[in-house]
Amino acid sequence: SSGINAEYGVLLLIGLPMMTLELTLGQKFQGGDVDAFGSINPRFRGIGVASVLSSFIASTNYTVILSWAAIYFFESMIPSLPYSIHSTEDNPNGTYTYDRYIYGARVHFNSTHFGAKSLDSIHGNFNWKSFGALLFIWLLIYACIFKGIRIVSHVVKVTATVPVIIMIILAIMGSFQEGATNGILVYLGMAEEKIVVGMESSAPSTWSVLSNKDIWIRAIGQVFFSLGLCMGCVTAYSSFNPKNQNISRDGKIICISDFVASLLAGVSVYEMLGYVRRICDETAEDKSLCKSIYSKGGFELAFVTYPAGIAMSYAPNLWGILFFGCLLFLGIDSAFSMIIAFTTVIEDAWFAKRWKLNKPVLMAIVCIVGFLLGFIYLFDTGYFLMDIADHYLSDWCLMLIGFVQAVACGWVYQAPYQAKRVGRFSVLLYDMCFFVAITLGVIIAVSGNEDSDVDVIWVGVFIGMFVWIFGLVAAVLLSKGRVNGIREKIWCIAGWHGPDMIRRMVNKEYEPEWEPGHARDEMKAMLRFDMISAPFGFLIKYIIPGVLLLLVGLALSKDLKEPYNGYAMEWNLLGILIVVSVLSCMLILFLFPRLWYDIKYSGDSNPTFSSWLKWVFIPKSVNSVEDVKLARKRSVAA
Repeated sequence: SSGINAEYGVLLLIGLPMMTLELTLGQKFQGGDVDAFGSINPRFRGIGVASVLSSFIASTNYTVILSWAAIYFFESMIPSLPYSIHSTEDNPNGTYTYDRYIYGARVHFNSTHFGAKSLDSIHGNFNWKSFGALLFIWLLIYACIFKGIRIVSHVVKVTATVPVIIMIILAIMGSFQEGATNGILVYLGMAEEKIVVGMESSAPSTWSVLSNKDIWIRAIGQVFFSLGLCMGCVTAYSSFNPKNQNISRDGKIICISDFVASLLAGVSVYEMLGYVRRICDETAEDKSLCKSIYSKGGFELAFVTYPAGIAMSYAPNLWGILFFGCLLFLGIDSAFSMIIAFTTVIEDAWFAKRWKLNKPVLMAIVCIVGFLLGFIYLFDTGYFLMDIADHYLSDWCLMLIGFVQAVACGWVYQAPYQAKRVGRFSVLLYDMCFFVAITLGVIIAVSGNEDSDVDVIWVGVFIGMFVWIFGLVAAVLLSKGRVNGIREKIWCIAGWHGPDMIRRMVNKEYEPEWEPGHARDEMKAMLRFDMISAPFGFLIKYIIPGVLLLLVGLALSKDLKEPYNGYAMEWNLLGILIVVSVLSCMLILFLFPRLWYDIKYSGDSNPTFSSWLKWVFIPKSVNSVEDVKLARKRSVAA
């Protein structure tokens, strides 16, 4: 229940502001992630490339998981479920106990999809069943997106509504299972047995939950993946909106829908876990197995514990078809949104225009490349490689991209306006002190001894706040410009002018006279569902960068002390390569922003390497004729 509360807290304080930010940028600048952040500053195009690259990498292993779901979906149509106990080898004693059901489900999953119990026992076996299923998934994705947004808008009417109907049916069916009520109470934190994944305490205190970094890291990864944040999906979709679309309302509806869907899914799953727990208490030969049922998650839950519960339930074939069909619908929806985000950015690149790639051809190329890259997960090492890739994507890449996005919009956007009013030096001094403060706080937090009685995370927070306040006082005292009052200087230096400009663009669509900072206007924004309120700016500028950088630092510290999940360092190289690739995109395009739009030199008639290097270092204007024509073309097409 503590993990659930953390997830909903992250959804409110980080998910909703980031969702609103990405929706606004995509719609107002009528482009994908590259154009959206490039409109803030031409050197920020790399943020967009990094986000869609992360999205594409995630799709290569995500589709493999969907291939497993597809296999289980079709296997659920077989009268004698393959993942149940149906042979003397699986059930030598002829008794139908919890141990035997779990054993049958685990043996089926391991033998059918992995073959290796650990990285020390690999044989290089290739899984041809998963190969066929993966090909089926990629063909299905291509069929959904080959015509672009026009066909996707019809597909999502099915893929977004059918899973909700299935989850409601599963919740109703599960409510008739014995033990379902206890499962729901445990899920909601209302039962005596409160199991928290990753925590040994059976009844953790609020303070221990707040101090548990693993809970918050997992919660942020879950919210970012479920909403498609920092992956280019949101800006890609919103770029096809008309410019007067009510995106503040849309962002709230999306987050509320995510909350309700997560709650509904949790209830339907924990009803089954409650039933499994009851069966375990009654029939298990080893009662110690029962204690960990509510802490199951990930692959173990979806492909072992839940299928074992299906096999023990009434109408198991119907139950299996509904459950794995729901996973397929939800997964396909997420998968093709990642591909659309990637292809939306590719369409705007210079090589796509020069080679005149039309949409079906581009979609086909991307799907083929994604299918081929998924091959590395089809060997008996696939499970472990996916675990590594998922860890580095969610715990490193997405949080780093979210941090940079918040910095770009909260600290860089509208910085020239601040410099004109209080002087460039004061703005730079304050900005430098803030980032030194959070960096220093992170370093102190990750350098502490876990056995110490003092929680160094909060020590780092307090020291960081001291440096931050010192920087603010110094910046105000040294300010020069048009502003004279102390209060006005503090606001000009420390205010969230970039997010306020974003709020202004959105809110003036519905209240033409609306201006940020006016008490009456701000009260309207707080009370109206279709407007962005003042906390948005504070969260984007201060809370989100600080929290994400802290959690990235904690994840980095943990991985440096011990390789992730005990895997040897050579296996972790896959995840490190993913992180390096994502960061390289941001860094290279920050230094040489013209590389994304054209590498053909347009300077002197006799260029040298140094002159070409200088040319690519100078950003292309975001208001160029080509950009304006592209924006108009996209708007008309939408």
